[in-house]
Amino acid sequence: MVKSMTGYGIAQFEDDQLSISVEIKTLNSKFLDCAAKLPKEVSIYENEIRKIIGDKLVRGKANFTIEVSFKSGVNSSPTVDQEVFDHYKAEFSNAAGDMKITDADLYAQIMKMSDVLVLKEQDTNSMLDKAKVLELTEQAIDQCDQYRIDEGKSIEEAMIGFGKNIAITLEAIKKRNPERIENIKSRINASLEELESSEKADPNRFEQELIYYIEKLDISEEFVRLGNHIEYYQETLASSDSQGKKLGFISQEMGREINTIGSKANDSEIQRLVVEMKDELEKIKEQVLNIV
Repeated sequence: MVKSMTGYGIAQFEDDQLSISVEIKTLNSKFLDCAAKLPKEVSIYENEIRKIIGDKLVRGKANFTIEVSFKSGVNSSPTVDQEVFDHYKAEFSNAAGDMKITDADLYAQIMKMSDVLVLKEQDTNSMLDKAKVLELTEQAIDQCDQYRIDEGKSIEEAMIGFGKNIAITLEAIKKRNPERIENIKSRINASLEELESSEKADPNRFEQELIYYIEKLDISEEFVRLGNHIEYYQETLASSDSQGKKLGFISQEMGREINTIGSKANDSEIQRLVVEMKDELEKIKEQVLNIV
């Protein structure tokens, strides 16, 4: 299974006191890089939130945001400042003197004063349920993970095709190889005939050079190794876990064998086929950068 590093998830909750929105966006990164933007009421849960993100997302650059909004009238409630109330009561009573004034009238006058009523902040932390915050976090991350899986399906399909194209081209090179060998033999025989007519020729030295030349141009081992790498590549794509790093290493090994075949080929047709394999391999490397 292939899982993309690009993902998005959101989870929301609302009641008569507050609303919570949890959002996460992920992009490519070699390692897990999480930037969390949390309100002060949620910051005490940051370590637990980061652990949930790390356990589920594994790799990628993650931008994680939680927004908490308290409903009107919840954040604060008006209360009487008793000290100010008592102050006005004493002042009004003294000012009234011998005038007959009821407690109700006195109270009505005091409550008209703007500084008697104050807004007292409520403890908003007590309104936030930790379990709900973590539940929403998991919902958003699960949605993001599913997004990654869905994106990964199209990437996997493309990568399987790239691997098959390399395998097909490798078979074409194998078919071409006998003709390549015959062409090399023809060139060697022509050189032999030229040497036979030369009095300065050293047969022993020529034989040593010939053996070295033949070994240098032999690409049968590269065929086997590249075939094994392609097989391992396809097996890794089909595994239950997304393994972007492993696929990156395999593609590097495939590249080494392809380059060696090209350098040893000494044949224009095979070198053309090698270029085709390199083109498919570059497509693989581009996609590997976006795989978890």
